[in-house]
Amino acid sequence: MRWTEQEWEDYADGLRQARIRKDDVDLEVPDAGPENKLLAKCLKYCKEHGYLVWHDWSRKRNKSGWPDLFIFMPEKRLVLIELKSSSGRLGTEQRELKRHLMYLRFEVHICKSYRKFLQIMKGGITCQSQKS
Repeated sequence: MRWTEQEWEDYADGLRQARIRKDDVDLEVPDAGPENKLLAKCLKYCKEHGYLVWHDWSRKRNKSGWPDLFIFMPEKRLVLIELKSSSGRLGTEQRELKRHLMYLRFEVHICKSYRKFLQIMKGGITCQSQKS
């Protein structure tokens, strides 16, 4: 059997998707409680580590769709994180903006758990592995 280049790429993508480690699956388990509880933990972590962080506290004044946290780290690393509760989903504007920011090669993450947040901050999760 001969595969086309596209068939091979599709097959290889499937294999990569199947290689999810147990730890990665655990990262997808959302924290209990509201989004603001997760936000408080994330802000505390950034403060304790000396990272500059910006959070949009005025949702009514600013354009919707932007990530919740802009975290400025050493070596010009900018991490953009959209926090969600266990039942939270990205809205249309958020999906479009995430796609655009990733096209511009910014690091954009969707985070429902503090454990996943910690992995993102340590560089253990790249934005290419994120689901929309």
